[in-house]
Amino acid sequence: MNDEFDGPRLRGQLFVARLEYLRRYHGAESVAKVLGSLSESDQELLKGLDGSAWYPFGALVRFDKAAAKAVVPGDTGIFERFGAASSRIRNEWLGEHAALVSPHAFLSRVADEHRRYHTFGRVIYRRTGFTEGEIVCSEYPEVDETFCLGARGYLRGTVELLTSGPVSIEERHCQGRGDPACIFWLRWTGAQEARGDPGSR
Repeated sequence: MNDEFDGPRLRGQLFVARLEYLRRYHGAESVAKVLGSLSESDQELLKGLDGSAWYPFGALVRFDKAAAKAVVPGDTGIFERFGAASSRIRNEWLGEHAALVSPHAFLSRVADEHRRYHTFGRVIYRRTGFTEGEIVCSEYPEVDETFCLGARGYLRGTVELLTSGPVSIEERHCQGRGDPACIFWLRWTGAQEARGDPGSR
């Protein structure tokens, strides 16, 4: 799936991470249940899923909502867990070297690579303290609370991977609430803080 869709698109890798999460924590039957609950057009769309291909933003939102309803009704935490699953897949290449990477440098990279995985929006990273910073997402043509929750999970999971410590995160502004940008504030502790994070690796 590539250029045949109008509107905002994102990489199939986000779907792959969600399917892997469902299989791992809810069993293979959960995947069939969620896919079976989708419309015929979305089921057809996701046949032969390709992690490097482009898919409509709306299809991901519909998938996430269908998964929450079918697998864990009433538990909105699944959206953040989906985001964390995306973080694990996208950052698994770090391996044992994760602890050597500066969260500031890596979050800057996350912002710089946004358009590698999304055809829409603008993302920047701002360092606001020794162990804190902000990710600013703007110019999204479509927004949905589930996507913001997934972003929270992705960012939290990424920094936890790097620091092996607790991470605080707040979405202080949101395009879904009428703000010009979604602003995610993060603060962390852990190995990076203990040895002094140079912020330049």
